[in-house]
Amino acid sequence: MKRNKREERGITLVALVVTLVVLLILAGITIATLFGDNGVINKAQKAKDETEQAEKDETAYLNKNDKIEWIQKEDGTIMDEDGEMTLRIGDYVDYDCTTSDATYTSEASKSGWTGPQVFKANEYKDGWRVLGIDRETKQLELISEDLLPLTGGGGSGYREGQYYYLRGNDGYINGVDELNKICSIYGKGEGATGARTINVDDINWITGYNPNNTGVKDKNKTGSGTKCYLGQRYEYGKNVKYTLLSTGVKYEPENSVASETSYKKFAYYDGMSKTWKNLATNGSVTLKNSEYYYYPTTLTETDNKTATVGIGVNTVEYKMLFMNSDVSYYYWLGSQYVSTDNGFAFYGLRRIYINMVNGVGIGDSAGGSRYEGWGVRPVVTLNSKAMLKDSGTMKDGCKLYNLVI
Repeated sequence: MKRNKREERGITLVALVVTLVVLLILAGITIATLFGDNGVINKAQKAKDETEQAEKDETAYLNKNDKIEWIQKEDGTIMDEDGEMTLRIGDYVDYDCTTSDATYTSEASKSGWTGPQVFKANEYKDGWRVLGIDRETKQLELISEDLLPLTGGGGSGYREGQYYYLRGNDGYINGVDELNKICSIYGKGEGATGARTINVDDINWITGYNPNNTGVKDKNKTGSGTKCYLGQRYEYGKNVKYTLLSTGVKYEPENSVASETSYKKFAYYDGMSKTWKNLATNGSVTLKNSEYYYYPTTLTETDNKTATVGIGVNTVEYKMLFMNSDVSYYYWLGSQYVSTDNGFAFYGLRRIYINMVNGVGIGDSAGGSRYEGWGVRPVVTLNSKAMLKDSGTMKDGCKLYNLVI
């Protein structure tokens, strides 16, 4: 009995020792897991430190200046002022204008169209792409990926409900202002300071076109070479004097032979009084021809899809502004022009049409009018505190950035 009791005590002590050893091993593993160099505690602390540092870096980035300025190079590269981020024209940004319920109605009295045309910011569901920077404020600008939807306008086929109409001299006077008012409602989303219509200067900057130096990439307009329509009566920049005689309108182009036509009326817009005026008999007015057109590949009036003087057909810029997925864009540019002809003048707005930049007359000096309907594309300016983060995804070969406010 005594031996059995000693054996029972011995077994109990062995079990206790084994248990202690196991517990010590487990404790060692636990301590290493929690407190080792790669332990949970250290990893958690490291993650916490990295998160706090990232927040500090982001706050410092957003607050380092009252205004974050961007720099745009001629090759299309866009960088923030410290070189911490590089964008390209055509990159996508997840800006959202649909958070605003703003609307704008372009009345017939302004557009010259037959009725009101209504735009609603929350109905535009497509994306936004980097257009460039505002060359005065140095802030980043985005352009709508597609044309805006509207009611009361027109169009046909796949573009039905996307054409905004302007007509006659009313459309000519008010067209640019109306386009800017329409586009302004799309600049009310978070992170934006406002919006305007795209204009011909935006296009010319990207293509490098200069109507005084055609066929040459001249973004900064430093040269003067071959003018658009050189030698023709509607040569770009040529002054023409019109005089209303009792027998018709006398036409006197600068440095050219005068002629007389049978037109009995000559109307023109007086920018000083902001009214239309009709010439009285023997009255005169001098107008400067500002019409031009060109193809973005050649920067001339001749098309050549294999040329790359301006921008090639396979570039992101071309596809964004002129043609997307083999579908041409047709839209207004918020820029007026005057086309001088023999005893006659057209008044109109510029547009993108059939892969070129040109103009379309909607009013004329004889009091006539015509209506034209084309798409509208807004340009949104992001505010100086807006920050972009690479989402790590691509779309159509371009990066997609998240907008951080």
